[in-house]
Amino acid sequence: MPASTGPALSAVLMFLLELGLLGAAGFWALTVFASPWAAVVAVVVVAAVWGLVLSPKAPARPRWPWHAVAGHALFLIGAVVLFVVGQPLLGGIYLALIAVSMVLTVLYRGRLEQESHQAREERIEAADGAVRPTGRRAAGR
Repeated sequence: MPASTGPALSAVLMFLLELGLLGAAGFWALTVFASPWAAVVAVVVVAAVWGLVLSPKAPARPRWPWHAVAGHALFLIGAVVLFVVGQPLLGGIYLALIAVSMVLTVLYRGRLEQESHQAREERIEAADGAVRPTGRRAAGR
């Protein structure tokens, strides 16, 4: 198995958990308010918060490991929401996927920390307007 398979699997699982979180938010709003518009608003709010704070290119992303902790905490809230609105099977499956994601995060923490640090540096460079040289200049030729 290639060395990048574990972190890639972790990233795919995190994306699926993000989608599950959006689904749980929408399902909760639909159940509580009985309005499809409430579900849309809930999904948009959760997506906006995730995009601003926890996505890989988020402008306000916390340092490692706090973004992983915050992300998994939100996923756990999503699982609790599924149990509360009467979906124990979905909540249980979602909880099992969260547990797998936590294990992968611990197993590949070094690689994930490195990727997090690199993404942070890229955001800082992009904010400064710095452009990296490419081609022969970047290679030192």
